[in-house]
Amino acid sequence: MVADKSKRDIFINSVVNFLIEYNLDGFDLDWEYPGAADRGGSFSDKDKFFYFVEELRTAFNKVGKGWEITVAVPVAKFRLQEGYYVPELCELVDAVHVMSYDLRGNWAGFADTHSPLYKRPHDQWAYEKLNVNDGLQLWVDSGCSPKKLVVGIPFYGRSYTLSAGNNNYNLGTYINKEAGGGAPGPYTNATGFLAYYEICAELLNEDGGWTKKWDEQGKVPYAYKGTQWVGYEDPVSVQIKMDWIKSKGYAGAMTWAIDMDDFHGLCGPKNTLIHILHANMDSYDVPEPHVSTTPRPEWDRPKSTTPSGGSSSATKPTQPPTIPSRPSTSISTSAPVSTSSSPVPSTPDDSDNFTECEGDFLPHKDCNKYYRCDHGKPMVFSCEPGTVFHIGLNVCDWPANSDREECKP
Repeated sequence: MVADKSKRDIFINSVVNFLIEYNLDGFDLDWEYPGAADRGGSFSDKDKFFYFVEELRTAFNKVGKGWEITVAVPVAKFRLQEGYYVPELCELVDAVHVMSYDLRGNWAGFADTHSPLYKRPHDQWAYEKLNVNDGLQLWVDSGCSPKKLVVGIPFYGRSYTLSAGNNNYNLGTYINKEAGGGAPGPYTNATGFLAYYEICAELLNEDGGWTKKWDEQGKVPYAYKGTQWVGYEDPVSVQIKMDWIKSKGYAGAMTWAIDMDDFHGLCGPKNTLIHILHANMDSYDVPEPHVSTTPRPEWDRPKSTTPSGGSSSATKPTQPPTIPSRPSTSISTSAPVSTSSSPVPSTPDDSDNFTECEGDFLPHKDCNKYYRCDHGKPMVFSCEPGTVFHIGLNVCDWPANSDREECKP
């Protein structure tokens, strides 16, 4: 939808009519995630998502009812790079709802808490900065004002089934990944997932066999019984996060989701977690931030589209300068046949010898580099050290898995 201007116009018009008909206050955007190649996204999503938000803001301003736009966003750095013009997006929306949960899960291959506040000693590689504190700081460092950032706090836990015979219940312990997660709860009935009210009821039963522990650095609890292991939030960890939010000057807190709180009061006061959020936010005034952000270079700013029915109140970024093409006869050689069913692009014989491209990914003559097409212009990216670009899968992989003979060890 967002890739087509006419379809964006139709959708935005329907949103405006819907808000008017039902007297609503605003619109929340939850696209997971723009530019995510692993989820069917494309490189152009980053621009198109920005266009959509800009046009939506323009339409809302024209109506003049003070409607808000909020957006749910991730904390992984590569997701931000793929899909978000952070400073410009934060200027256009009223609040940025940071999904600072599900940072671990059965997909990771080990048991861990999924919303740690800080980095722990066992966090390495891709998980080193994947925590609430560093995730929010990434948005600030990328150009988003702290007063726009709303911190996500989960009212549920991510559960795991440990490997058979594994008596190590520490953070990062081995799991039976093929199980898909921990056993389903009696009410949510979802593998790898337990609501807070399901977890607290089990822990309340002294004969239930569960043992509760505390993640000292992550400031969150976890519990285990037999082969079952779950990381979650409780009143203590939620209060710690609320104190941290106020100390950082962030806009506030949001949750996924209120129906997973202890709404029957099985383990204490009813809806204890949401009451902690409310008690801390009720008298909290968001301070003016003391951080400054470096303006994005003109060439790196997204192009603006012609708004529908008026202009945006946000400053329009200018179009990147056109890079002149050098005349050449672009000679290309066919890349080796991929084991994937995906079409195999051609490899230019010289990285300086082509100035236009089509599609999304293109291989580079250097094994550890690749191109992505941005408005028909090739942009060079580098793989992490020790990896090479896999043409068929469009990912960086170990050299032994390469589909190019010259890139294999």
